[in-house]
Amino acid sequence: MQRRLVVFDLDETLVHATEHALSRPAEFEITPYLIYQRPFVADMLAELATDFDLAVWSSSSQVYVDAIVSRIFRHPLKFAWSVKRCIQRVDVRTNSYVYIKDLRKIRGYTLEHIIMVDDSPEKIARQPRNHLHISPYLGQADDNVLLALPQRLHSFKPY
Repeated sequence: MQRRLVVFDLDETLVHATEHALSRPAEFEITPYLIYQRPFVADMLAELATDFDLAVWSSSSQVYVDAIVSRIFRHPLKFAWSVKRCIQRVDVRTNSYVYIKDLRKIRGYTLEHIIMVDDSPEKIARQPRNHLHISPYLGQADDNVLLALPQRLHSFKPY
């Protein structure tokens, strides 16, 4: 039986990056950003790695993605993709750009075995059934969303 692949967004999903310090120290810095890691990231990833394959797909630069991944992931990833793998489209509501993550670009998994964890529904608009929405993380120290994520992922059925 094929393992399912969980693909994580980074910004506002697993970390919050800001140029302005919050009321607590940042976990690390990637100049010019202070990086605040969502509480329980390490525990959640360790729990998921036993049952799922893990990956990252961000609409940020590859340098940024690599820097974040090297700091927060302790288990092997299937891939860590950046904005280069996204499809840029105009968002008619805001008259700005949105970067679409088309899951059909992922090789080795059928859509039925892919779950995208992202705070931005518009980025996964092409496969909304594969999207597990997570509330945006803005650096709150008392955030506990990731505590329930493993259970949500185990019961999530895209199709």
